[in-house]
Amino acid sequence: MKAKIFKVLADQETVRDLRQVALPESLVVLVLAPHPDDFDAIGVTLKFFHEAGHTLHVAVCVTGSGFDDEQAASLGVIERKNVRIEEQKRSAAFFGLEKEHLEFLYVNNERDGQLAPDAQNRETLRRVFYAARPDMVFLPHENDTNRAHRTMYQLVESIATEAGWPVALFLHKDPKTLHMRTDFFLAFDETEAAWKGQLLRLHASQQMRNIKTRGYGLDERILQLNRAIAQKLPTQLPYAAAFELRYFAQEVSSSDCLA
Repeated sequence: MKAKIFKVLADQETVRDLRQVALPESLVVLVLAPHPDDFDAIGVTLKFFHEAGHTLHVAVCVTGSGFDDEQAASLGVIERKNVRIEEQKRSAAFFGLEKEHLEFLYVNNERDGQLAPDAQNRETLRRVFYAARPDMVFLPHENDTNRAHRTMYQLVESIATEAGWPVALFLHKDPKTLHMRTDFFLAFDETEAAWKGQLLRLHASQQMRNIKTRGYGLDERILQLNRAIAQKLPTQLPYAAAFELRYFAQEVSSSDCLA
């Protein structure tokens, strides 16, 4: 199975550059986003996989969260959800993702608009997971102040544990990640950073909210993180995304092999 390479990599103690890893061909990569823009936060890494010919499937949870009070007051919940869906569609088109590989998940949200940790949401994610049958899954790290990031990991971990094939979860560092181990990184230059900034700015509601609340946009917020990550890694490039690997594989007994 292709993903078994990640078991070998998980046993190594050095931090590895994904550009230098001898990955198998034709990987199936599933991106699970608790919010619109979680895909874009690791856009350069996903562009690397897409351009290398791997198959990307992207599933984005629909949410009306992420608006400041002024924005939220002028829009109803359904309108807020639709705004974020359209922003994600525009960014996916800019990225070059095939339309049939982008899916929006109408999940149950809690009162604040965040992903609910319920059985129905788990079944929704399980359906996506089993339909894609991924070798790799990208999603935010669990050790994060954002509850939806924690919930997404908990649901996906339970699905990966029961899956009948090896799968590697790549958990990415977010501005709200508290602590994580870095197993892999993907470094990038100013040209790719400029491209990523364009991608992020297509999430106009989040760009506006960040400017109002922080004094700079979503683009700069994410690129600041990428600069900070690169400074701590063995790379001369100015930006990097960081990932922790969790590898899941069911043990196969000898009786199973003979069946």
